[in-house]
Amino acid sequence: MDPSQTILIVDSDVAVRRSAQSILKATGYSVKAVTDFEQAQEALTGETFDMVVLARDLGKGPSGFVLIRLVRSTHEVPIVTILPSHDPDDIMAAFRLGSADVLLKPLRPSELLCVVDRVFGVAANEAAVRSGLNPTLQTGENPLMTADELKPVSPE
Repeated sequence: MDPSQTILIVDSDVAVRRSAQSILKATGYSVKAVTDFEQAQEALTGETFDMVVLARDLGKGPSGFVLIRLVRSTHEVPIVTILPSHDPDDIMAAFRLGSADVLLKPLRPSELLCVVDRVFGVAANEAAVRSGLNPTLQTGENPLMTADELKPVSPE
């Protein structure tokens, strides 16, 4: 992972914004978080970002889908869209507009980190370890189990 990679987070939900900012900063990314379309537009005009993570619902002003169009027209950066539900129309719209991936609320820190790492091309094993998953498990085992939770199975 390149520690100089900078991510713009755009979400009107303060809990999601703070959580995303916290987990990404803790794992070495540089992060700027803003609350709405207007602030995102200002940030994108004055700064350079390597990725944009944005919510569909931005409170006041245009939606995140409009912001995706703006980012696509002015920058060549990957976009990850945060959606409030499993609505297939929203998921397809996000991908059709140019999102590299989609996350659903409630936002899970390990999923966010895994998606961001994957989009940036972080090696799968490193991304799994950074997300709290155990990449050494055999097929069929629960990937959310840590190495300490695994118990060897003795043949009887």
